[in-house]
Amino acid sequence: MAEETLSRLILEQLSSIFKLDENMQTLASKLEVLSCQETDINSELKNAELLKGKKRKREVENWLKNIEQKRSEVQTIEQELGERRIFSRVKYGKRVKKMIEEVEDLVQQGRFPEGIMIDACEARVNLLPTSRLVGETSQRNLEKVWASLMNDEVFSIGIYGMGGVGKTKITMHIYNRILEHMDPFDSVSWVTVSQEFSIQRLQNDIAKAVGLDISDEGDEKRMAALLFEGLKKRKNTVLILDDIWDHFPLEKVGIPVGVNGCKLIVTSRSLDLCHRMGCQAIIKVEPLPKEEAWMLFEEKLGHNKAFEPDIKEIAGSIVDKCAGLPLGIITIAGSMRGVDDIPEWRNVLEELKESTRQGDMESDVLPILRFSYNRLRDLKLQLCFLYCALYPEDSYIERKELIEYFIAEGLIDGRRSRQAEFDLGHSILNKLEHSCLLEDVKGFRQDRCLRMHDLIREMALKITGASPRYMVKAGRQLRELPDEAEWTADLEKVSLMKNEISEIPSATSPRCPNLSTLILRENPLERLPYKFLLHLRSLSLLDLSHTEIQILPNSISDLECLTALFLSRCEQLIYVPSLAKLKEMRVLDLSYTKIKRVPQGLENLVNLKRLNMHQTWNLETIPTGILTRLTSLQQLILDYSSEYVWVQAEELVSLRHLEEFEGQLNDLDCFNWYVKSQHYRGLNSYSLQVRPDDCLNRSAYIENDDKYVKEVRFANCCLTGGGEGGVPLFLPHDIQYLEINECQTVAGSLLDVISPLNNARELKACAVVHCDRIECILSSPSSSSTCNAPFQSLEKLVIHGLQNLSALYKWGRGDVAVPLNGTFSNLRQFEIIGCPKIKKLFTRHFLQHLHNLELLYVWECKQMEEIISLDDEEENENAAMYECSSSSSDPSSSNSPSFDSTAISFPRLKRLSMQQLPELKGICKGAMARDSIQSIEVIRCPKLKRLPLSLHPCDEQHSPTCPLEEIVIDDKQWWESLEWSHPGQKNLLQPFVRFY
Repeated sequence: MAEETLSRLILEQLSSIFKLDENMQTLASKLEVLSCQETDINSELKNAELLKGKKRKREVENWLKNIEQKRSEVQTIEQELGERRIFSRVKYGKRVKKMIEEVEDLVQQGRFPEGIMIDACEARVNLLPTSRLVGETSQRNLEKVWASLMNDEVFSIGIYGMGGVGKTKITMHIYNRILEHMDPFDSVSWVTVSQEFSIQRLQNDIAKAVGLDISDEGDEKRMAALLFEGLKKRKNTVLILDDIWDHFPLEKVGIPVGVNGCKLIVTSRSLDLCHRMGCQAIIKVEPLPKEEAWMLFEEKLGHNKAFEPDIKEIAGSIVDKCAGLPLGIITIAGSMRGVDDIPEWRNVLEELKESTRQGDMESDVLPILRFSYNRLRDLKLQLCFLYCALYPEDSYIERKELIEYFIAEGLIDGRRSRQAEFDLGHSILNKLEHSCLLEDVKGFRQDRCLRMHDLIREMALKITGASPRYMVKAGRQLRELPDEAEWTADLEKVSLMKNEISEIPSATSPRCPNLSTLILRENPLERLPYKFLLHLRSLSLLDLSHTEIQILPNSISDLECLTALFLSRCEQLIYVPSLAKLKEMRVLDLSYTKIKRVPQGLENLVNLKRLNMHQTWNLETIPTGILTRLTSLQQLILDYSSEYVWVQAEELVSLRHLEEFEGQLNDLDCFNWYVKSQHYRGLNSYSLQVRPDDCLNRSAYIENDDKYVKEVRFANCCLTGGGEGGVPLFLPHDIQYLEINECQTVAGSLLDVISPLNNARELKACAVVHCDRIECILSSPSSSSTCNAPFQSLEKLVIHGLQNLSALYKWGRGDVAVPLNGTFSNLRQFEIIGCPKIKKLFTRHFLQHLHNLELLYVWECKQMEEIISLDDEEENENAAMYECSSSSSDPSSSNSPSFDSTAISFPRLKRLSMQQLPELKGICKGAMARDSIQSIEVIRCPKLKRLPLSLHPCDEQHSPTCPLEEIVIDDKQWWESLEWSHPGQKNLLQPFVRFY
């Protein structure tokens, strides 16, 4: 029997080898069909967005993203197949077969029977974050603008006033008021106009704001025509252009003011500009009167106690000097927080009088802002503030990125650890924020960012026009380098980031002996001439990241003062010259480059603290012995997607100052040795991967939003567990994320494989993927070494592609009938996907452990019949009660089955998603209480006959406290055929139905 099984396996493997090329052709063919479908959908989207005022559905966006991801996966397989061993071809054969099915699924999904668009006005738009208006004057200004906007004969409104009088804030309130009421408007869009704007940039910004895609158009006139047509179709729309510095013809941009109810609001500092823009109504935003200025000052100062009389008199004089300008008042108040000393208040008043007397700046508000800068006192704090001006106007600056710059520039005092340097960096940024010189904002994915008000940036640039001397031409869409005459000898920092510079003439050789910082990032620069760096011998920071450079010039090798070289996302870069002489180097970032070898002389960089080689896919090896020479390393990030790049545990342990590590160990013995060395205890973050063979594992199955900074991944390993004849698996005690991907196991229970998990008290997330021998996640304590409740701290659990998983847990029939108390007690998100053998997920008894569950996803489980079932004891009890009730002649007998009427409770469940469950017949017996449920999703579950939702008083009252937001389904006929427990239940739930 064993020989037959072995023969069958060999035949299957040989079949996979011989059919791989054929399957790859099939995959390519099906991908071509999908690409054609994608092209048609994109054409339809573009037409509908431009001409019909529509917006694409979120599911369409997701579908397009999935296609791009699938295309990338196919390209990766094609690139890596060439030089693989036979065993790997077997693995790829299985993967290719699965990808054929996935591409076919995408083709089916792309039919969109319910359409691909919604009305633009249906898309949810968030309110702008803004503080309340202080005083009657600001409120009056707001009402003036609103009255003009509601006037049917006025289509263009100009709002002007001296810098810093709150034009933007008033306009933000107008924007929010339109969103909250809409009538008589159908939509509103906001665009901030940069000081260095161009017509094409403005056209793209407006198109993005209103949901149009004209990025493929390069011609300005064609873009104007498309934008005009798209805006005209929307009808009754309001377009807000904030902070215009220069006038421009509206028709040149493509703004159809007055056509189909399209209205325009512009803000500017200039009355003349409002006239030249053709504004029909013009409102001047007056400075705040004395009383309201004082109210604003008190609010921003944050005093919790009454002013002493002498201080109040001085503070009143300081507010008077601000001339009713809100930005000046806010900035001064920020600089005076916590000051209680009368002499210091008097000194501040004298300094403010002096700064406003000098009249060395164009606007009345700039001397006030300059005073707040002077109040910083600390020189390094001032330099950190000025550094922010190197970014383009209106940039959202990531705090982490900014602190990295501060550290590389030496603006942060040397600390013993990288963590201490980051803590100091955050402290510096907090001080600048509290002084109101920087504004805290939320960036992409809600990252903490900072923004510099355009007036404050203007003040900073005026300061850097003298000493220290900066040249800042960031974000101006320059196509050429500034003239050589602008590269003066006194320059210290140059920022040309985010431009369109693709070429630097080979003869260009600026003579700037004092230049320490050169930022050329985010330009399509293809080449850096040898002579360009020849006379920049004081250069300490060079940032070429996000450029198209392929080869760095050898002149870099002579920049002996260089301390930081940023080359991240130079995705064409294949060559870096010798770094042997750059012994002052502290930071080297080579992430996302195509280098094949580490730069020559890397071992000489004995002062190097940060080395980043993340996603250097082409890197062939890291020669043994190099890392042990880099004894100052605090951060080491290596590519763990390559089968060639891994580090020996002994080398890793030799790095005594290391605080952050990401990389790959070559086998389980090496991993166990490293964990037992306890070296990881000194790391603030780590991402360790063990992958002894080549397999496609390039991304985590649980999205990491920097919440989990201590991660371990096993890919293609043989995890035998600590049982008889097995190798025990040692895990770090502070592990937060664990992933087990395509691993062979002996034990049928995950708990038996990772029994040392008992010591991992901080594990927050776990993903188990494509491990075919695992039959359950939890097993009886009698069959494992676990004596305490497992997974006590776990918040997220992902189970994906376990072909033989038949139950979530299999517990013994002894004294313990259910898992130990505390098991899964903190679980908030549970996903089970592609597990074809499991029929029932939870039992009622098990629910007591899931009282914190918020998100439940059950997808693609072919035999799943019920989400919440009765265990054997409950089934027997229920059957006995049913038999008893059947023999009773009284239909209303109290012996009727109790479980049918008992409400099941997930007290914190917010979303329940069920997709592609062809055998699902029920969610649970009885009703499911929905005190917290916001969303239910049922896609391709044809046998499900009822939604067991208990009625709630808010259904009838439409109470705003009712949590239910949507029931998402894909089949109207399925909805109509559902059975309901109570009359009228369908009608009560109908308003929540959304079609997928």
